[in-house]
Amino acid sequence: IFQLGTASAHLAVEAAQLVCNDVSGIDVNMGCPKSFSVKGGMGAALLDKPEVVAEILTSLRRALPSEKSVTCKIRMLPSTEKTRDFMRVCEKSGAEAITVHMRLR
Repeated sequence: IFQLGTASAHLAVEAAQLVCNDVSGIDVNMGCPKSFSVKGGMGAALLDKPEVVAEILTSLRRALPSEKSVTCKIRMLPSTEKTRDFMRVCEKSGAEAITVHMRLR
């Protein structure tokens, strides 16, 4: 599995296509709280941008062969309901699996 940090569906697809033949799937990191990720709109910054998340995951799922998995890693949001709702966005956008880091940002 190749894990990437991204804030752009277009760049995520470009990166995924470069490594696609060498990995079994792509995992989008939506949990990194480090300032370099968040300042770039990546990692945990995506937890506040479900529309961007949907675009990234949908684009990856459409661009990659069906045998390649698309997954993501997130952190807990402030409530169980918000976490569940965010996970539903991920699922509806093509994520086959979601890892939840059981810590808040």
